[in-house]
Amino acid sequence: MGYRFRNVAGSLIALYFFISAIVLIKESAALMGEFLAQNIVLVVRDTTSAVFAGWITTALLHSSGAFDSIVVAFTASGAMPLSLAVASILGAELGTTVTPFLISVFGRLRGKGEHAAVFNVTLSHVIYNLFTVAIFYSGEVFFGLLTKIAQQGSYIFVRAAWLKEIPSLLDVITPWVGPFLDVIPAWAGIIIGGVTLILALGGVEKYMTEIFSMPKSWNLIRATFKKPIRAFFAGLIFTMLVPSTTVMVSLLIPLASSGVLSADYYILPYILGANIGTVFDVMVAALATGDPISMGVWLVHLSVNVIGALIFLPLLKPFSKLVKYSANKVAASPKLILFITIIFHAIPALIILLYYTHVA
Repeated sequence: MGYRFRNVAGSLIALYFFISAIVLIKESAALMGEFLAQNIVLVVRDTTSAVFAGWITTALLHSSGAFDSIVVAFTASGAMPLSLAVASILGAELGTTVTPFLISVFGRLRGKGEHAAVFNVTLSHVIYNLFTVAIFYSGEVFFGLLTKIAQQGSYIFVRAAWLKEIPSLLDVITPWVGPFLDVIPAWAGIIIGGVTLILALGGVEKYMTEIFSMPKSWNLIRATFKKPIRAFFAGLIFTMLVPSTTVMVSLLIPLASSGVLSADYYILPYILGANIGTVFDVMVAALATGDPISMGVWLVHLSVNVIGALIFLPLLKPFSKLVKYSANKVAASPKLILFITIIFHAIPALIILLYYTHVA
């Protein structure tokens, strides 16, 4: 009982600091105003650079929820234009695949476990997000699709009078933010807020994972992968409880490595559900700003994952064949693993460096 109480209390405390960090980032960004906006646009100047910035930053943070929440706060303060915000959110979809893939790579280097099954899990995540980003990137570049979704969403939420009351309520539970910014520079507030947000989200993930990782829960997870619909709802529900796609996909790796989840199990539906489930922590961040534009950015995050699920669920069999083939090839070649690992980090970093160098 004491163990469970500790985890529940830890989750609530971590959630409080998560919300507090959003408020701190928003208020700090508002204080920096035009200076912050100019420096963001200096590096992230268009859709392409924003996608790659979202990719590499999320890969470094190992948390799409943390990155997306920061983007929401920046958008609410006016520091980041809407079109760049939605493109950054899209890039984060790729960045969140990096951590599970690296865990698979380390497992392969140790030479233990069912490598093909492990890479079947992580490559399902990687390949799906590559296809999804390619589709929506094209839609945004040629038609401004994501920006239009965000704008329409903001028009809907601007009519929600209750939304403007949320910051007032949050001011009541975070009275220390204003006085804190009176004694530190605004730029320090953004850094402290970002670090706090990452640590708080990690705390939520840690305590919620411990709550829902008991033996009975593992047995339930294993049972769900026998049918696609069960796998989908398992990914959705568990990721709503443990708000991180990275964590929920990574948790499958030990099961795959031990042979419990073979390549014949339904991994993609679980990932589709997890991607939808993870949007709820970003929703909390958007609500914390009380800004309709931020809610529009959140709606883009939700739309990308819902539409992606609608596209790929009917393509489950051909997609699974592609993943199994790729997983077998990658698992059998350490050189290929090393090449993919380097490329996955080098491409976005080089693109951002080229953009920055060109501007400078």
